Amino acid sequence: MLKKSIRVLSLILVFVMMFTMTSFAAPNTNASTAFDQKVLARIDARKALEHIRYLSQTIGPRVAGTQEEREAANYIKNQFEKLGYDVKVQTFGIENVVSELTVDVFKDRIFRVNTATGSGYTDIDGITGVLVDCGLGASASDFPDAVRGKIAFVQRGSVSFAIKAENAVNAGAKGVIMYNNVPGSLNPTLGEYASPIPYLSISLSDGQEVLEEMKNGNVTVAIKAELMTKSQNVIATRKPNKSDNAGIVYITAHYDSVPYAPGANDNASGTAMMLEFAKILKAYPIDKEIRFIACGAEEIGLDGSYYYVGNLSQNELNRSVANFNMDMIATSYGPCNILYADTTDGQPNLVTEASAASGIRLGNNILEVGRGSSSDHAPFGQKGIPAACFIWGDEDGNLEPWYHQPEDTIKINISLDRLQQAGEMVGAALYDVIRVQTPNLQNSAIRRVGEDTKIYSFGVSE
Repeated sequence: MLKKSIRVLSLILVFVMMFTMTSFAAPNTNASTAFDQKVLARIDARKALEHIRYLSQTIGPRVAGTQEEREAANYIKNQFEKLGYDVKVQTFGIENVVSELTVDVFKDRIFRVNTATGSGYTDIDGITGVLVDCGLGASASDFPDAVRGKIAFVQRGSVSFAIKAENAVNAGAKGVIMYNNVPGSLNPTLGEYASPIPYLSISLSDGQEVLEEMKNGNVTVAIKAELMTKSQNVIATRKPNKSDNAGIVYITAHYDSVPYAPGANDNASGTAMMLEFAKILKAYPIDKEIRFIACGAEEIGLDGSYYYVGNLSQNELNRSVANFNMDMIATSYGPCNILYADTTDGQPNLVTEASAASGIRLGNNILEVGRGSSSDHAPFGQKGIPAACFIWGDEDGNLEPWYHQPEDTIKINISLDRLQQAGEMVGAALYDVIRVQTPNLQNSAIRRVGEDTKIYSFGVSE
């Protein structure tokens, strides 16, 4: 996913405004600062940390469709209910294959395996088979007759994963295990191809170890690839007292994680701060309806947020004002010192402008507005609702090295200072948008400062 960086500079506030917030009243900086303090005084990253601890340590990895994801949803639901919100759980269908791999010669060793998007699955008993070395698996000639009824073992490279999978199916293999051609693991996708057999990937080092054992004789593997079919969103709503037809502001954060990753930063951090906002905003007058949405199944393609937005009525869409999405807002990785506000088109909108204004009032006079559609703000933005995803990155928009890794833990990848900074900037902006008698936001002149840069994606295809 490519992102275009834009920098918001307070030094040029006196220039001609590029965006006008016509829905607000006359400017009143002192009033804005006073209202900021109502929120800022109550935002506490240490309290949010307790939610992060429960989600990432007590529960651990929360893969879409699993029991652990359901436990997380129930925890979030209980937190909202304790605060007195009207809470609903919205269930939706998914297709997510979660796999386990054991190799006979390595006895009790647990292999870290990623299942390709588009992979086939097994029954509850799984499948067992001998590995057959099929090289790159790039053409039919790479697959010997001996692979029929067995498991194809292929290396990444030369052609797309979908072609490797199709070649294996045509050769009669009942499963594919692919090992990487560079250090580390990968998150593969088969694109539009729906494989009838399981397609798993392992790291280069694991693959090399298995290859060495294959030189000594047959290596038998057991694969369990279970199809997960349901996930859920948790929705907490508060309506203003005086209007049944008020504008709607959505606060979103996903609570699922990828396999093997405890997901402390991605995204227990965003979920935890959303729960903090719910606690704080319960006490203050508002003139807009607020909806907190803990999104399930984000990591497999934004399934939860797409389902939620896709089921909004036309009346709800017409009343939609903004979406504030928080994803990975607490990394401790030093170079990731820029808080990006990603929009689907890379252009500023009400959410980024409100955040820029809050940053100026807080003395944080630089905000990077980026382009990205790989988080739960995307379905809102694609419907024309002003939306942004808040996420820490480095100056090129790259994420921390522990992204989607087992090291995404509180000890390694959580900074209370970053969590507090993000919470204050987003919280002040959010309250500015929802509170009664909101003054006009300080708008800023904006200039582009960078080229498109990588941030993250849902998987690689070759």
